[in-house]
Amino acid sequence: MKNWFSKIFPIILIMAIVGCEKDEQRLVVIPGAAPVLSASTATPALKLEDASKEAVKFTWTAADFNYPAGVTYTLQLAKKGTDFKETVDFNAGPSLSKTYTVADLNTALLRLGIGAGSLGQLDVRVKAAVSANVATLVSGATSVSATPYLVIIQYPSLYVPGGYQGWAPDKAPKLASVKDNKIYEGYVNFGDASEFKFTDAPNWNNGIFGDQGDGTTKKIASPGNNFKVPSGGYYLVKADLNDKSWDAVKTSWGLIGSGTPGGWGADTDMVYDAATGTWSLTVNLTADEIKFRANDDWAINFGDTKADGLLDYGGDNIKVPAAGNYTVTLNLSIGGNYSYTLKKN
Repeated sequence: MKNWFSKIFPIILIMAIVGCEKDEQRLVVIPGAAPVLSASTATPALKLEDASKEAVKFTWTAADFNYPAGVTYTLQLAKKGTDFKETVDFNAGPSLSKTYTVADLNTALLRLGIGAGSLGQLDVRVKAAVSANVATLVSGATSVSATPYLVIIQYPSLYVPGGYQGWAPDKAPKLASVKDNKIYEGYVNFGDASEFKFTDAPNWNNGIFGDQGDGTTKKIASPGNNFKVPSGGYYLVKADLNDKSWDAVKTSWGLIGSGTPGGWGADTDMVYDAATGTWSLTVNLTADEIKFRANDDWAINFGDTKADGLLDYGGDNIKVPAAGNYTVTLNLSIGGNYSYTLKKN
């Protein structure tokens, strides 16, 4: 009897374990249907003056988990073709829609590394979840294309009126103090050898700054004599009101990098357009990297560290999204808001 029981007991135990495993499997929820996503438009127009208006509304059907459940939805935006590896998420809670204003969608595009002025293509999907123990349901992706605009930050400024523009402070280029530390810089196009001054308002009624001597001492006095540049050209102008110094460096700009015809060994020159205040060129680029630099040298160069279309001195290399013929534009006309665009032709 004892021998018989010792033989059958393991069989009973195995059957009990198998039975438990089967019971646990019966608790697994088999989802019914993922949400279906749609967009009010596939090509929303983004303009700064419409920042508070609706750009696009995403709506989706309710997910079906085959049992009553409190569902939480998350809308995800990603660069097209990236398989949602990097996303901008919005937690919609139980809602079945999300409306993006122009400003919100513009910010999302910039966060995803789509530069201002460049067409951005997005994949959008919605995820439905009930708990960590139940598989998430994910909609199919829908596509949206839009071109973000540059968000201009207003910094403390110095105006640069001079003979080159009629001595009109209210129409003059501005230098910006990005750190609000009385150190200013900006780019000014002087049509010829010119004299100029700095003012701290768009008029002659407040602070006026000039040179301590003949216009070339590089020391600031108030009101001082007119500053001078020896010849026309596109200058990086700096002013430090702490140590009372100023400087002006003439620049010409080019494109360099593994994506350009000259590689990292030679610049491809850009051309300045006084009407638009920008540098540009049309060039064949490979799907590699580029940077902007002045005077065929690395002393003054720009990259894009945040991949947001805004340039940073010495910043990260800029990635060309795909090989092709591009119009590349460099805009240094707005102090502290230096930008660029890559437009595929």
